[in-house]
Amino acid sequence: MEPIGLLTGVAGLASVFTACIECFEYIQLGRQFGEDYGKCLLKLDTAKVRMSRWGVAMGLGPKLRPQHQILASEQEIRVARTLLEQIRESFDDAEAISERFRKRTSMKNIGSDELLVLDANSDLSSDYQRLHITMRELANRRQKGTSIRKKAKWALYDKKRFDRMIEDVTGFTSELVDLFPAAQEDQKALCNTEVSRVRETQDLRLLKDIACKDDSILAVEVEKEMDSRGHSFTDWKAGGHSKMRAGDENAFGVMRKNHIYTRFEVLDYADVQLGDVNKGK
Repeated sequence: MEPIGLLTGVAGLASVFTACIECFEYIQLGRQFGEDYGKCLLKLDTAKVRMSRWGVAMGLGPKLRPQHQILASEQEIRVARTLLEQIRESFDDAEAISERFRKRTSMKNIGSDELLVLDANSDLSSDYQRLHITMRELANRRQKGTSIRKKAKWALYDKKRFDRMIEDVTGFTSELVDLFPAAQEDQKALCNTEVSRVRETQDLRLLKDIACKDDSILAVEVEKEMDSRGHSFTDWKAGGHSKMRAGDENAFGVMRKNHIYTRFEVLDYADVQLGDVNKGK
């Protein structure tokens, strides 16, 4: 089959891609999620960022970018469109199930607490709040200029249903990433920017726990970023004749890291060395 420039078939992909991105905007999570709320919200955030990364690399942002010369066959365009439609259907299916639950619950008990939803501004713990804000800013910046349809928000009340939906969405996104290997270098560069925006190392660890299993590009970039950052040593004490070093032992020529030392105490004759040591020539 004759290869065609991606842009000859991108108009249809752009509209369904935007529809998929919009789906993330309307979801709320019910109070049944409880302690799982933070992790589940971040799974939505990171799935949206990953999809936006793929879209930008493909030239499917708010403005189509003709400088992207990725070639695709008609078959690849059809497969990509089908995968995007399946992502949207995953959201639609979850919404339909939640709507049936909402109607049944409302009929049984008007104003039931079972239909209360959680709010990221008031219900999200501080452990997740900072990373949530960072991920949302990244995704929103990439979609700046896109007209978002006005649609009522809807809520998911069942975590098992949420898990199935997010598994489908991340799985289909992985297939999209694999379908166009020529776009992966741009995705790596975009992902590098993502992880650099995560200022706190503890947030970077949280990002790794939440998303790296499903996002191989993110996993590599997070690992590189964590290797380049120093450690945080806090709330410790050395006393007596103890000897300790708070830092890394590196080979000769390896750049030393900037570690953070807070709230520590050195007593008596303790021998404490702070910082990295480079050995050998």
